[in-house]
Amino acid sequence: MASPRNERIAKNENAFRQLNESIENSVQRRRTDDDLGGFVCECGDEDCEDIVRLPLATYEEIRRDSRLFFTVPGHEMPEAEDVVRRGEGYHVVRKHVDVAEITDAGDPREPS
Repeated sequence: MASPRNERIAKNENAFRQLNESIENSVQRRRTDDDLGGFVCECGDEDCEDIVRLPLATYEEIRRDSRLFFTVPGHEMPEAEDVVRRGEGYHVVRKHVDVAEITDAGDPREPS
């Protein structure tokens, strides 16, 4: 069972993911997979406003797994997630299994 803090972190990250999906759907579609997109950091800090630039193809790879999020390096929260990939200017983090139900439910690409 997830701690209340880890649940809050997962919910915050879900909200940022949903914002990024909106950005990707409205602006990024006119670009190629090699282009860099600008997205909101998906860390668990609800006050974070940092921008992460990553290739659109990488964004799509991350979105294939509801437990993956991307952050500015240093914004990862080890108590709730593990860094699974490091890129230029971003980290990809995987949420711990205790919040998988929250991240799955909050994934706009998952069927309801």
